[in-house]
Amino acid sequence: MQLDRVEHLEEVVLNMVAQALADYRNEAATIFAEETDEPQDIAEDVLREAIDAMGLSEMHERLYGKVDLKKAIYVFAPNAEPVALMLDAKAERDDARTVTIQMSQTSMTVKMTRKGEDVAIPGSLGHFITRNERSLLVVTVVAKFFYAEVDGRQALRQIIVACIPNGLLQERYNPSVDDGIWLAGRDAFTLGEAFRVRLGYRKLADKSAWRIITIDMEDTT
Repeated sequence: MQLDRVEHLEEVVLNMVAQALADYRNEAATIFAEETDEPQDIAEDVLREAIDAMGLSEMHERLYGKVDLKKAIYVFAPNAEPVALMLDAKAERDDARTVTIQMSQTSMTVKMTRKGEDVAIPGSLGHFITRNERSLLVVTVVAKFFYAEVDGRQALRQIIVACIPNGLLQERYNPSVDDGIWLAGRDAFTLGEAFRVRLGYRKLADKSAWRIITIDMEDTT
């Protein structure tokens, strides 16, 4: 698949997910304010409900992966293209500039410098997933629910939706440790903890502005 085609399909999918969340923003704000569950659990529920409310052109294929929502779908751009949509939700109240991911949630190789050492850690997602002799392009989207504590309740402020580039686009987005989209994750990698990394929103937007969509909440207070 040509790289420009990969980017186009990713952009179409990101816009669909962002539109679903934008349409559901008022319900999301109400759920965050009224639910007593952990914010992370609420974020996962809201993401599923928003996608279900919009509806996607789904294929009857089972997908596996360490993300909150996995769907085999057709994307019409304009012809039908099979896509493995990997959707993950994050809820945080302290940092609206980055989002932390695990290596099981990307097909890119993370090239960066950690504590003075150059590393290149491959993601465990494939570029494609094959089902019934069809190759589904893997598209990974992370929705971050940024909230604040107000009068003892959780006030949803923004939903930041980002599309992590498929590993086929490695040379465009992270060709070397000096040229990338990543920041050090909150792990003790040198002590044997699982490697995690933070996607820097500004770094990604500097390379492709369309890959970050910010949904501000309407006044629901």
